[in-house]
Amino acid sequence: RELGAGGMATVYLARDLRHDRDVALKVLRPDLAGALGRDRFVREIKLAARLTHPHILPLYDSEEVNDFLFFVMPVMQGQTLRERLMQEKRLSVASAVRIACEVADALDYAHRNDIVHRDIKPENILLHEGHALVADFGIGKALAAAATTDGSSTQVGVTVGTPAYMSPEQAAGEVVDGRSDLFALGCVLYEMLSGEMAFTGSSANAVIARRFMYSPPAVSSTRADVPEVISQVVSRLLAKEAADRFACGQDVANALRTASALPPRARPAPTATDFAIAVLPFANMSADADNEYFSDGLTEEIITDLSRIKALRVTSRTSSMRHKGSTLGVREIGDALGVRYVLTGSVRRAGNALRISAQLVDAVNDRQLWGEKFRGTMDDVFDVQERVAREIVAALGITLQPEEERRLATRGIVHVSAFELYLEAREQIRRFIVGEGTWNVLLDRATAIEGDVPVLRGLRLWGQVALLKLGVGEPSQLDALERQARALVAEAEDRPWGYSALGYVSFERGDMSQAIAWFGEAIARDPTDTESRYWLATSYAIAGLLDLADEAAAEMKASDPLAPMSYLASVLARLFTGESAQSIDTLRHALALDPENYAVRWCLGYAYLATQQLDVALEIMGWMSNAAAGAPYMNQLRALHSVLRGNRAEGLEMVRAQDVARFDAHLTFHVAEVFAMAGEMERGMEILALAVHKGFTPVAFIDTHCAFIEPLRTHPKFAGVLAEAERRSEGVRRAVDRHK
Repeated sequence: RELGAGGMATVYLARDLRHDRDVALKVLRPDLAGALGRDRFVREIKLAARLTHPHILPLYDSEEVNDFLFFVMPVMQGQTLRERLMQEKRLSVASAVRIACEVADALDYAHRNDIVHRDIKPENILLHEGHALVADFGIGKALAAAATTDGSSTQVGVTVGTPAYMSPEQAAGEVVDGRSDLFALGCVLYEMLSGEMAFTGSSANAVIARRFMYSPPAVSSTRADVPEVISQVVSRLLAKEAADRFACGQDVANALRTASALPPRARPAPTATDFAIAVLPFANMSADADNEYFSDGLTEEIITDLSRIKALRVTSRTSSMRHKGSTLGVREIGDALGVRYVLTGSVRRAGNALRISAQLVDAVNDRQLWGEKFRGTMDDVFDVQERVAREIVAALGITLQPEEERRLATRGIVHVSAFELYLEAREQIRRFIVGEGTWNVLLDRATAIEGDVPVLRGLRLWGQVALLKLGVGEPSQLDALERQARALVAEAEDRPWGYSALGYVSFERGDMSQAIAWFGEAIARDPTDTESRYWLATSYAIAGLLDLADEAAAEMKASDPLAPMSYLASVLARLFTGESAQSIDTLRHALALDPENYAVRWCLGYAYLATQQLDVALEIMGWMSNAAAGAPYMNQLRALHSVLRGNRAEGLEMVRAQDVARFDAHLTFHVAEVFAMAGEMERGMEILALAVHKGFTPVAFIDTHCAFIEPLRTHPKFAGVLAEAERRSEGVRRAVDRHK
């Protein structure tokens, strides 16, 4: 039967007999088919069929039969964006931004594969399972090719593109690139936010003509709840000159995701006395791209210096690094990060020669307060770091305390060669790069130059913690880690390294009250320590103190608003109250910020399993299998998925091969879920009791909200285990209250 018809084609519901499935079969108008010709049509559709992206509607097949040209697509449940706009007129800001980001991601992928859509409009954006799918890739290019060669598309009455969404260069018949699609996306986003088309007129020609001489009002002027920074993104997309728009879809998505991540308290313009500052990544201007780690490391060292000045509130590393290569202006960045002052700079290195430039800008007034260029050699890098910090303090009129003066003048590493090795090793640890010849060897070389100084010992300690996080190592190492961490606290009591390591040791041992205390000590010494902030929130959640987990997550978001782990922390309490479905959008946003974040992927996969979206969970797990095959968390997720699919034996085989005694309390609990869902009650109950004994005590989650534990709730021992969880959770709360 017919599903719908448009200016170019009619769509039918059809049956694919070979694969026993329903499909959508799109048949082009006969006059248009004749104008295109079979060869051109099949060639362009074949190119489009190679596009495989989560937000592009796939093409199954294409052919010509009896002069009819057609192509085959999946039948999608849901509606088009046009249908939704007809129902709602305009969308919430969050929904509009999410849809625009997903379309921008799809366009970025297509443009990188040399395919321009040419007809982005609400009718070609399908909403399936709440997410956007862009349809009709390839048709626009085929039409344009036909029009270019013989003008036949004009003869059959077909316009390449839709007047209301067509870019000026496309309307003028000029050669177009991906930026033309971005203009159309700007029109779609304008309509989603304002409820009105950006360009209207009494005829198609009038609509086309209007974009050459008219700019629609800023969307923030027509709708009060649209942040100014999002309105600026829309205006830039609608720039008449292609060169004035964003360069690619990824830049659009990044700008929108950054803008939508504004913390509520960050929107008002900072006051003159608000010394909040963000240090943006120093651009690597060196000929050698491998020097990137050095420019990033210099940025972070300056962040560390400034964060130790009490009068300053410094944005954490992760959020600052989100603006690497950003095309946003300092006002937009300041608004997004909730700061008044922004430090930018660049590094150029050639051999031993070094050139560094830095500028401090008042983001509210877009006015430079201070700027300087430094020339010298690598031996001068520590002096430059100190001078930059002192110049910023002077420009802001801040008076340093004697202890702050001492800290700025003190360097943990004094040899430049050791400093370079330290920076490179730190980057490898953060990316969980392990194996022979990696960060451990770099730190050995640095230590040979510098000696076994606290900063190198602190990094080595955190590297060993990272190995334990990956499941590489034994719990017996915890005693040695604790001794090293306590020695580091004694030697460098004003730095966070030893305290954060002690927090992780306590977490692994299930002593959540002590873990909470240690992570708090680390944060007190370095407010930009995002890792400690995340593990503080996690420790509260694992202990069942969900109110305090929410508070810690809110403080983390204020300190590091764009960090993926800030978003993950913000849904911890929801995950423990059975609100997995309500957490998925936040987790997807975190994953978009950092697609290789293992922790976010695991939580998103688990949320999909909890909401019975098994196929989507399988997609998430596919990446994890490649990135960390054999990792305990990966095996647990795969096992749970297999059991939920009905492959009980396969799932049990995965978890039976694992030594649960080695796992922390959190992972131990999730292994219990596998046994429970597989019907192995005794083993499931035994592992649940072990998890509680290790410190996993979110009582309501165990008793009510976790669907995967449901089979164990009738077990005779369940009430006793739950009572132990209650006692332990209350004990942690009392300890926290005493510490406060």
